Amino acid sequence: LMKEAVDAVCALVPEGARSFNVQVFHAFEDEVVDALTAARTLPFMAERRVVVLRDVEKTRLDQAGRGELLEEYLAAPEPMTVLVVTTGDEDRAKTLAKKHAGRWMHVEFRALAGAALARALRDEAARLGVGLAEDGLAALLESTGADLGRARNELAKLRAALGEGGVVDAAAVERYVAGYEHHGVFDVTDAVSRRDLAGALRLLGEVTIKDDEFLGLLGQIGKRLRILWYLAGGDREIPQEFRPYPGMVAKLAPDARKFTRAEIERGLEGLRALDDRVKSTQVPPKLLLEHFLVSFLSR
Repeated sequence: LMKEAVDAVCALVPEGARSFNVQVFHAFEDEVVDALTAARTLPFMAERRVVVLRDVEKTRLDQAGRGELLEEYLAAPEPMTVLVVTTGDEDRAKTLAKKHAGRWMHVEFRALAGAALARALRDEAARLGVGLAEDGLAALLESTGADLGRARNELAKLRAALGEGGVVDAAAVERYVAGYEHHGVFDVTDAVSRRDLAGALRLLGEVTIKDDEFLGLLGQIGKRLRILWYLAGGDREIPQEFRPYPGMVAKLAPDARKFTRAEIERGLEGLRALDDRVKSTQVPPKLLLEHFLVSFLSR
């Protein structure tokens, strides 16, 4: 989202004049003074100039007079230049916003979640010329970790595979989305969520899980149990930290009724112990997980 906003600002400069009037500096390799010098330069054959200083947290503004140079520029900025400073460090952003309040506009970009994320993906599908079915949306969100950038990339691949007018459904996601070859891992998580011991053990025996993916599976199961913990207590919403997708509550509420919060808490404790054992013993991880599932899911 931040990249799109920066691109939109750069687009204020006519395309034919951008090579002269749009400059991008990276704080980890360029000096702040160079960016500010560029910002003071008048536009060439255009009405506006855009200078971007990216990742400002990767330089020391408290050294070499960099902070003072920035303050000096902000006190008397070049009116024909738009200076954009970006950072992925929330603390640094807040500090700079407070220090230079009134001298620049502070804009925050938060990861989209829930209905906002679903709306953005439907809009992207429409722009690409494909339909997005509800089960396709849910599968796409689950397979990409509800990450907007990854989901958009996968939508572009689905558009190429399905063609204009195609419909992205769960079957298409399973067939074409990168990384979905590990969908069996999601099936194991779903079986645990349903308290289906036999199904979870059967799937665990069928799915090939590499050693470097195993801890990821434990993380997925842990995340699912934490979501179920909220729902098992009667909550009707899932905290945004879990990036809930539309229909998640309806999908998981029946599973949550199969556990008490105390059982889920014991399961989370068991997962933490299992994580330690996987990292510290030579016992095959699948065998350790099987023992955990028998203990946790047995009634």
